[in-house]
Amino acid sequence: GTLGDAPAPVVMAREQRKRGAAAPAEEPEAPTRAKRGRVSAPAPSQRDASAAKREKFDEGKAHRQEPEEVIDVDDEDDDDVDPKDADVVQMTQVYQTQLDSFDTQAVITRISNEERDALVSEVMRLMLFSQYKDGAPVLRADVSKLLSSLSPARGLTGYIVAKAQIKFLEVFGYEMKELTRTVAKKTGAARHERTNAEPPKVYVLKSTLPTLARKKWVDKAIYLPERGFCMTVCALVQMSGGSINEDKLWGLLENMGCRRDDEAHPNLGDTKSALAKLIKKRYLIREKQVGATSDNGGDAYSLSLAERAIDEIGVDGVESFVSGIMRGAEGAEGADDVET
Repeated sequence: GTLGDAPAPVVMAREQRKRGAAAPAEEPEAPTRAKRGRVSAPAPSQRDASAAKREKFDEGKAHRQEPEEVIDVDDEDDDDVDPKDADVVQMTQVYQTQLDSFDTQAVITRISNEERDALVSEVMRLMLFSQYKDGAPVLRADVSKLLSSLSPARGLTGYIVAKAQIKFLEVFGYEMKELTRTVAKKTGAARHERTNAEPPKVYVLKSTLPTLARKKWVDKAIYLPERGFCMTVCALVQMSGGSINEDKLWGLLENMGCRRDDEAHPNLGDTKSALAKLIKKRYLIREKQVGATSDNGGDAYSLSLAERAIDEIGVDGVESFVSGIMRGAEGAEGADDVET
């Protein structure tokens, strides 16, 4: 039959089915999927708990980073200034004036700024390696030889050394000091050979830290025996008129419990090596005595103060050290200047 022939209820039911087929039923909304890398906002209670955890973590981190002891550099010890302490500002000005005296334009025409900086770095590396290898001063001739091997330009030694001296002060707090090497007093033909020869120049590194600051923060107790030995030997040489026979020196040291044949001294180790180190570092000069023999029948040698002892300790430092010993003092201020 047709739609008109159907009863009214049937017709209404058909119409409802048609409308339902034409308009699809609404599906329930699917839960929103969180995008990768994002986190949905937590509930208020979760935010409070997370904030409390972060505050607790930050407090613990700040507590861990807080230093155990705050060093006050402006304490009362700083008022006691040693008159022998270097004036770094004045020292820098002196070296800067020396650098300004060079014809910079003439240097620039021979090497680039990059090459200049590289040469300065190589000289500084040579000084540092020598300082920590055996502490021996570096001859100016060795510096010139190094620069000649690295650059074809000539006549740069003075300028490059002056640049290195400024940089040592600015970066490391070291003075790269030039000293005139003390020449042993030759006799006979050897003396005439060196009459007109100019004494060679050497370079050493010296700390510019104030004495009290160095004693408080840098110096270690393990270095004290070596310094004491250096001061004692230099004092014995100076009190002997500036030169002493090596056998006689060992005799005086043995009276103080330091034997020549002791290879296991509790503080110095091998005592012969300890004395040889002072000669290597140019605190002492060892010279063969012509026509003299030692106690064992071999060649005799004398010891005198070298340029480093004269510069760092000096006659006044030796006299101060001896005076302190005579007064029964535990140390003397002159011993603080030794850079061993």
